[in-house]
Amino acid sequence: MLNQQYTSVLTSSIWFSSLPENLQSALLDKVRIRHLKAGQQLHAKGEEGIGFYGVCEGRLRVVNIGENGKEMLFALLGPGTWFGEISLFDDLPRTHNSVCEIDTVIAVIPKVAFNAVLKAHPELYPHFARLLCSRVRSAFQFIDSSAGLNLQHQLIKRLLMLTTSYGQHLPQDSAITLTLSQESLAQMINSSRQTVNQLLGDLQNQGLLHLHYGKITISRPSALFALLKDKE
Repeated sequence: MLNQQYTSVLTSSIWFSSLPENLQSALLDKVRIRHLKAGQQLHAKGEEGIGFYGVCEGRLRVVNIGENGKEMLFALLGPGTWFGEISLFDDLPRTHNSVCEIDTVIAVIPKVAFNAVLKAHPELYPHFARLLCSRVRSAFQFIDSSAGLNLQHQLIKRLLMLTTSYGQHLPQDSAITLTLSQESLAQMINSSRQTVNQLLGDLQNQGLLHLHYGKITISRPSALFALLKDKE
């Protein structure tokens, strides 16, 4: 059963909080809580989709393994993020591995329960269509960030994308802290940790972010976004 803390986290995302209260309740009533340890896999690429997920606590890495055996990091999913709906709609296997970076608590709506909620509340379909559209937009942004743009441009775009991946709904000028290593960020833009460290240092000198051990605080998201638009 969901406690108040986890309910507050799950309803904090921009997408979920936009649902009418009766639809929020219909989904939350079907939630089962699952506790996973750091390094434990929630699901693997190629597996059947068996649930719709929300992150209550902790953090997951969405990754694939390249032909060279190296991990390719696509996203970090933190508290408030809902995911996993695509395989439930198209009945195709999972496209990525989802692995817990730290001890994590997941809200699981099993596939059978998920389909039952949709049958009882078909008015949910437009809301899921909007969520799926946001995935498509993110995919295009990912392609854009890899297509001939300079590394600083790619880095800024990635940082801004990660702020939305965390499911936070904050005023545009509120500081946002990402728990993220520079090595992970380097993987995202196919660069080296040393280069990313230098680029982050430049942004820190401009007062746009602050670096901590394993964390990056974006001091003024609106200013970072403005810098990105100036470069486009």
